[in-house]
Amino acid sequence: MDGSGLVSPERRFSFGVVWFLVLFCRTAEPAAAVEKSSELQNVRINQTLLTWSSAASDGEFSVEYRGSSFDSKWTPLDRCNQTRLTSCDVSQEQNREEFGCLRVRVAAQRNGEKPVEACSREGHPCSPNVTLSVSPGSLTVLLHRNPPLHAEYANNFKHRITFRKEGEEPEEQVDEFASRDFDDLEAGQRYCVQVQFVLYGENLLGPPSCEQCETIPASDPDPSKILSSTGPHVTAVSKTTQIVVVSIVVSVIFLLVGFAYIHLFKSRKIKECLQPPYTIPGFFQDLPPVRDPAYLAVNPSEENYDVVSSVIPKQPRGV
Repeated sequence: MDGSGLVSPERRFSFGVVWFLVLFCRTAEPAAAVEKSSELQNVRINQTLLTWSSAASDGEFSVEYRGSSFDSKWTPLDRCNQTRLTSCDVSQEQNREEFGCLRVRVAAQRNGEKPVEACSREGHPCSPNVTLSVSPGSLTVLLHRNPPLHAEYANNFKHRITFRKEGEEPEEQVDEFASRDFDDLEAGQRYCVQVQFVLYGENLLGPPSCEQCETIPASDPDPSKILSSTGPHVTAVSKTTQIVVVSIVVSVIFLLVGFAYIHLFKSRKIKECLQPPYTIPGFFQDLPPVRDPAYLAVNPSEENYDVVSSVIPKQPRGV
């Protein structure tokens, strides 16, 4: 048999080493990316103060900003470029923008880390104010209006909602005027939402809201548990309170029905019962006697008269 088609053990070992290195490189790249992305944390903006934290104690950071116009680009902020601080004041740049709609981001200088955009937790004039409400199988994103921006841009101004399951990439991104419901969600699973203003469907305004996550509760047949609209906390309403409220409502209904019945059908009877007792004198019901002239009406007597045909004066006038 010709041995030209056989592979030597040395060559097999070389192929194994090469295959192992390829697999190691492919799996090491995502791990390195995770390590890089975890260096910058808690990138927040409160009014005009930008803050962040980092796992590296000796790192250098650079801050960039972007205005609200369509042609604006990310521009380095010189006074916060290659700084070792973990905060930066952006009041000058923000005051130049209409309604203060300024976006800012931070990047670590080493390892070529991707910049992280700052979010706001109800501390910026051009960032959405968001509240989440959860119920079995559903999550509602409650969006509060921004009067200055709505008055300026009307229907061209919307909220861009980024929705995802925790630990996964964003599942959905929608633009809405007002609140939005997400249904058919998995019980016990956490879902996260981030919202940012958008103009004309493409131009993002101001910093996004910080991502909020809520756990979808399981179906609970107990009506005494009511979900709070401000978070995942569940408020248990005591059964005593429920009994008192129901009793008051039923009593009021019975009182209203009874009052209406009495007013419509029994008011005359009640008036008769409330009248004081009285008696009619007996002589008021007796007819007056005929023989008593005092009680009879007498017709006046007829008067005699003569018919005068002519009148003659006794003495003529003017004599």
